[in-house]
Amino acid sequence: MDTYKIQLEVSGPAAMFTRPDTGSTPISYPVPTFSAAKGMFEAVLRRAHVYVHPTQVEICKPIRYERYVTNYGGPLRKGKDIREGNSYQLIATILVDVCYRIYGEVRMKQMSTRGNGKTQLHHRRGQDWRPRFKGLFYDRLEHGQTFYTPCLGWKEFIPSYFGPFRHRDQQGQKIRRVATGDIHIPAMLISMWDHRQYQPCFCERWIVDGMMSYDDKRPPKEVQDVE
Repeated sequence: MDTYKIQLEVSGPAAMFTRPDTGSTPISYPVPTFSAAKGMFEAVLRRAHVYVHPTQVEICKPIRYERYVTNYGGPLRKGKDIREGNSYQLIATILVDVCYRIYGEVRMKQMSTRGNGKTQLHHRRGQDWRPRFKGLFYDRLEHGQTFYTPCLGWKEFIPSYFGPFRHRDQQGQKIRRVATGDIHIPAMLISMWDHRQYQPCFCERWIVDGMMSYDDKRPPKEVQDVE
């Protein structure tokens, strides 16, 4: 079966892809989670019968962490603080000056075949809509059209660039994958829900010379080389 691959680039001054095991002082993963990457693709285009499955992510700037402090005023505060109108000071460890190239694959949704319990591609009206979806996706991406504002994890971290791959950034620096060496992520968050049931899923992943695969424990060898 033919594959329809798409890609985008995103960069910004700050990012936060929270590790759930870090509690009330959250720390970011070095790369976007699967759901964060999927949300970036869906900001550009989404359809009921077609979706984008993130496959890989490239790190195009050195990984840098900094302390971040903000005042939280949401519903997770203590009851006394809510009644008195007090904010909660949230301390986090975020990423700064980030740039990623994210790769994905356009897929048709699966549906059950009545009677035999098997699944098949959901070809709406008998057509494969992936080629049209890919073309429309790139058209919207190049024109900066999105259904909602994409973010780098937390909603307040808005990208400074979100679009097709570039050769150079705003400062004229060539954009390419950085040689990070091997970074082990023992518990990478893959998903929070399974068939509408709350069921967090974690998998072991490796970042190898600036590349991580969302599907494989280690990225394929043919994409691990850095120029």
